[in-house]
Amino acid sequence: MDSFAVASGAREPIPPQARRAAAAGFFGTYIEYYDFALYGVLAVYFAPLFFPAEDRAVSFLVGLAVFGAGFVARPLGGIFFGRIGDRRGRRTALLATVVLMGVCSTAMGLLPTYDTVGLLAPILLVLLRIGQGLSAGAEMLGSVTFALESAPPARRTFLASLTPYGAGLGGSSGAVLAAVLGTLASADFMTGHGWRIPFLVAAPLTLVAYVIRRKVEDSPEFVALVRDRAIVKSPLREVISEHRRALLIAGAIAIGVNGTAGVAQWFGIYLAGNRELPAAAVLGAYASAMLLGALWTPLWGGLADRIGQRVLLRAILAAFIVLAGPILWLLSVAENPVLLAAGMTVYLALTNAVMAPGFGLIAELFPAPVRYTGANLGQNVGTVLGGGTAPLVCGALLLATGSVLGPVLWIAGVALIGLAALAVPRRAAVL
Repeated sequence: MDSFAVASGAREPIPPQARRAAAAGFFGTYIEYYDFALYGVLAVYFAPLFFPAEDRAVSFLVGLAVFGAGFVARPLGGIFFGRIGDRRGRRTALLATVVLMGVCSTAMGLLPTYDTVGLLAPILLVLLRIGQGLSAGAEMLGSVTFALESAPPARRTFLASLTPYGAGLGGSSGAVLAAVLGTLASADFMTGHGWRIPFLVAAPLTLVAYVIRRKVEDSPEFVALVRDRAIVKSPLREVISEHRRALLIAGAIAIGVNGTAGVAQWFGIYLAGNRELPAAAVLGAYASAMLLGALWTPLWGGLADRIGQRVLLRAILAAFIVLAGPILWLLSVAENPVLLAAGMTVYLALTNAVMAPGFGLIAELFPAPVRYTGANLGQNVGTVLGGGTAPLVCGALLLATGSVLGPVLWIAGVALIGLAALAVPRRAAVL
């Protein structure tokens, strides 16, 4: 029995084309989210170089605002590359997104600073971050769509789960590399040129991902659309006019998935900022938790194939509601990095677990002719309204309530939105 079969609980082998599509999704999203996550991790070093101010806190604030620009650009990327995916092919769109992300990330590592070229430096940084957002806006659900359409029916969620698996490992790899560099190198080196190293690593990684995707044939479902001359002229128009109900349900599920997962981005701000724990220890604990939490993702995908996407997704969203309070309480009192890592690992394991059935379910809400556009549009609603706002809302709730348990209100709220969407019968969702 091969490793794919063991992980998915399958006894029969998975077809070669499905393996290649899943591998292309895994490696592509690994590179994409390695690149996309680096900005937030390394901004503490390079923000003052591009946004100089008398108060360093102002530099960091402006740098984080640019970080948010990547999220704002995601819906536009989903629409633009969604059209390519539905009209020119899933493979064509995925090649374009991985190249765009790689070029933007590598260019960030080569950018001149404000001291060298003045205002041109922050302008170029903003444009590159927007480019990253455009790419990320179509990558996750694009890869999930590609894997689903290439997989046998009984293995669809497992193979699709390798896409968020790659994203989790990619993001954690970037955090681990930054943590190692920050620990081994001096602060002067990191603020000088050390912060550029992880960005420049993107160049060879992108080349590998491009080669892998270049060798994969398009999904059988898209090939059938071309053969049957069923390509839609305007996928976005058709999604909005003919599949509004599916789009609303997809957006609500995405809010539940991304809104709960996005809270993890607030942990570092809370621990290093509000609790004033050593930044290096916090980053190390968070990077370890990201890595450990991501490792379980394929198992959740395999479980979803056995018991159903909706059943598993309901259970995980309910688990967020039950466990959020104890996890946040632990993070508010623990001093030991191991305990901090343990608490964050449990939460991050849930965030990766919710993505495995959640993303696959969103993609399957739409018919093949508009799936790339519809799935990405629904996902990006959740990314902007859920994932992108979660850290800010959690910080505001902490201040408003005076308790670390304040953010539980957000976690429970977005989880309930996802559960409400899942209450809609499957047949009604796709009408």
